[in-house]
Amino acid sequence: MQASELAAAAVQVMTGGAPVAAERKSAVQELVRGRLGRSTLGASALARLHEQPGEGSAGIVTSVLADELRSDPEFAEQMASALHVPHGTPPQTGTRRRAASVAPPPFPTARPAAAPSQVPDAADVRRILLLGLPQAFLAYVLLTVASRNGAGTGVQIIVLLAATSLAAYGVWLGISLLLRRIRSGALVAAILFDVLVLVRLILWLVGAVR
Repeated sequence: MQASELAAAAVQVMTGGAPVAAERKSAVQELVRGRLGRSTLGASALARLHEQPGEGSAGIVTSVLADELRSDPEFAEQMASALHVPHGTPPQTGTRRRAASVAPPPFPTARPAAAPSQVPDAADVRRILLLGLPQAFLAYVLLTVASRNGAGTGVQIIVLLAATSLAAYGVWLGISLLLRRIRSGALVAAILFDVLVLVRLILWLVGAVR
């Protein structure tokens, strides 16, 4: 059995997707948690599976576990033994007839799921939104107060530069999340909103400079 299939089978056992004995399930869980818990990525994937069980989080654990199985043949043998499934390449001579009589695995193997898109934290979406209209509105208020108090063009340019930089940072932050396959409708809307605010601030800044 390939590493990806072995990982998918192990995750099925962990999540209850395959009906197995309690002892086998416990052994598989101990192996997976003991190995993935050593790395930040593995521990994070397990925590996400525990907090948000589903195909997405299970696919991430499957992908991380498959990498560990490929890099450590001994660990792969231990996992195959815990799952009671054959692992590795069978001999080419003298065993084909016996291999034909070997019973299939006690549960179906699932295709490894592709790494899904992750949902962004609500705090990140709020931060991107705040870097758009709210801070631009604050800049507008500051410019209004400054103009009434006789402030010069230099003060207006400084305020506009600060507001434009914050809006640009919001756009950059949103795009960086998208590039990391972290996306949602709210995130895309927040990015588009920041882009509109950024364009308006740039036009406003060009007008102030002239």
